[in-house]
Amino acid sequence: MRVRIVCYEDLDGWILGKFATKLRDNLDDMGIVVDIAKVPDRSADINHHIIFLDYAGEKNSIDTLMITHVDHMDKLNLLRNQLKVAEAAICMSKESMFHLSQFGLERSKLCYINPAHDCVVSIKKIVIGIASRVHNDGRKREFFLDRLAGAINPLYFEFKIMGDGWEPQVKSLRKKGFSVGYTDRFIYDQYMKIIPTLDYYLYMGMDEGQMGFIDALAAGIKTIVTAQGYHLDAPGGIVHPFTSYEEFENIFLCLQEEKEKLVMSVSTWNWADYAKKHVEIWRYLLTGKAAQSKYTDGLNSLLDHSTTLNRDELLYKSKMRELKWNRYSHFYFKKKDKLKKAYATKGINGVVQLVGIKLFNRIVPGKSGKFKK
Repeated sequence: MRVRIVCYEDLDGWILGKFATKLRDNLDDMGIVVDIAKVPDRSADINHHIIFLDYAGEKNSIDTLMITHVDHMDKLNLLRNQLKVAEAAICMSKESMFHLSQFGLERSKLCYINPAHDCVVSIKKIVIGIASRVHNDGRKREFFLDRLAGAINPLYFEFKIMGDGWEPQVKSLRKKGFSVGYTDRFIYDQYMKIIPTLDYYLYMGMDEGQMGFIDALAAGIKTIVTAQGYHLDAPGGIVHPFTSYEEFENIFLCLQEEKEKLVMSVSTWNWADYAKKHVEIWRYLLTGKAAQSKYTDGLNSLLDHSTTLNRDELLYKSKMRELKWNRYSHFYFKKKDKLKKAYATKGINGVVQLVGIKLFNRIVPGKSGKFKK
């Protein structure tokens, strides 16, 4: 397969250039022969246009179009005509694909591939804070942390602990891969700086309550504390109450699941998978044979016509009104912005001059070069 990515924007110009270069690099890693240019290559197997707006609507080879957004009637009509020639319009979302099908565009040529990220941001870990000392009688139930260290994932949690006696628990946590900031004595100034950095304040003891709980609430920090003592007297102050270890562990597992769902929701939204999804579509268009795909978007969205429904007339009319208004509103706000700038720089004379030029061009279009738009 030989692919020409037709990017009409300068590659270092803005986001579309990034899409083009990331796609090229990952296709190259897959062994696909690929290049980028501002014009199509009729000898290529695939011409993929980034984006559809500048596609001339001429048959090159197999033409596919990247669709960012269709937000007014001119774009919709343009795309409708382009799809008389192009084999596929690749939207960025299922919603856009659905709306285009509601507008009457050929469903068999519509699909979507979700955008990708660079996989460079690290997971924001849930910061758990403890500020108390350990007693020999075990009243702080510090052993809860030793058990917890083997039950939750260090990808999603880190700990900040202040107070003497926590060394065994710090060791258990670090052995399991957790990041732990530990101060083995109470330092008031440092304590006051740590509290606002926490996501949750933790207290495991069953000995009436702990003063750090009050400071945490005063700072607006959520709490994971025992349901006893004066903890119970702060209305809504206990965000996650527990008494037993099983309840304690379940709180952390629920927090982990919540964080993990966020991370996993875009686990295939990376540039390598983004390229694979395109290749699956292109191979199908070239051969007519559909390979099994693990993705919901990409090829499966092209083949799955279950989203092809009878037109929802209310939705259709609402979206059509929106498209018509957008075309007007884009012009209106652009014109309004020009008038504001003219007033800011030249006062009312600048506005009069700008409006006068517009009127002159309507009455005598193209008569004077300096009056042209």
